[in-house]
Amino acid sequence: MTGVLLQVIRMMKTARLGLLAEALHAEEGFVHRGFTAEQSFESLLVERDGHFRGIWTADKGRYVWTAAGYSQPSFSTASLPDALKYTLTEISRG
Repeated sequence: MTGVLLQVIRMMKTARLGLLAEALHAEEGFVHRGFTAEQSFESLLVERDGHFRGIWTADKGRYVWTAAGYSQPSFSTASLPDALKYTLTEISRG
């Protein structure tokens, strides 16, 4: 792949993760329970009160979740609403 194409792919991944980060921060319950979502170029780190819960990445147009302590993803979806729902119901419950 050319350098320009790689830059475009990276920008698309960053934008996709940014949309999820914005959606999570807009959810009062997520924030009030002590959760944060910190974005880098390649990932979205989810923590609760400073404890690592897992990481969202973007790959081939999909959101991919890998829980803390695991080396393989446990969930993926092409849908922003589904990634948001999964985070709110499975990751941030309790």
